[in-house]
Amino acid sequence: MNMRLFLSTFVLIFLAELGDKTQLAAMARSATGDRATVFFAASSALVASTLIAVLFGSALTRLVSEHVLKIASGLLFLVFGLLILYTALFRSETPAAAVEVRPGMLARIALEAAVGFEEAAWQDYSRLAEQGDQPPALRALWERLASEERTHIEQLRHLLREHGAVNDFVREAASLPSRAELHHDVAASTGAKAPPQLVHAIEHEEATARFYEELARVTHVASLQGLFSALAVAERRHAEELAGFQG
Repeated sequence: MNMRLFLSTFVLIFLAELGDKTQLAAMARSATGDRATVFFAASSALVASTLIAVLFGSALTRLVSEHVLKIASGLLFLVFGLLILYTALFRSETPAAAVEVRPGMLARIALEAAVGFEEAAWQDYSRLAEQGDQPPALRALWERLASEERTHIEQLRHLLREHGAVNDFVREAASLPSRAELHHDVAASTGAKAPPQLVHAIEHEEATARFYEELARVTHVASLQGLFSALAVAERRHAEELAGFQG
């Protein structure tokens, strides 16, 4: 094996893919499914796409001489570089406020994941509200939280229906909470006392709040920033209200 070629190719591809949409897609999928499965699926997809590129490049060397390929590659780099310079120097930028940005595949993945988190919380709080042997105030809180989570679900579903799949409205996200944090089953043990259930519910609300805060940070649509920020504030408030019953 040519180690110099191996290392130079590894560094080039690693830096090119770092922070790319592939990472965001894998991150979003790992928030809604088994991390090992997502890892192997994403790795397999990258291996398959790289294999296609290698086979295509190998086939080209049989049809075209290496000297011609090097000249063509150099010309392509030169052309793309000149196009980038021309765009940066001579074309006026469109104001950000005038650009209508609508969510694409990656954004839909994030929104569908958010709907899943809210549905899990709504179902858990609804089950907790039906349990006996708990203070009336706590039961009322579970019922209100279930109602508010249901409202969040409708808001997110409306967002999914309202926007088409044209461009992504999210930039790369670096700190989305894990699936385990977001999918606390706070009502799994019906015989459990309130404190453990409260602890799990608080952890879920805080993780969901961080999820929305991250979405608000990486979106470049002002109205969606407002929605995600409002959802994050609501989840933080839920956590504070639940914490009031711990004492």
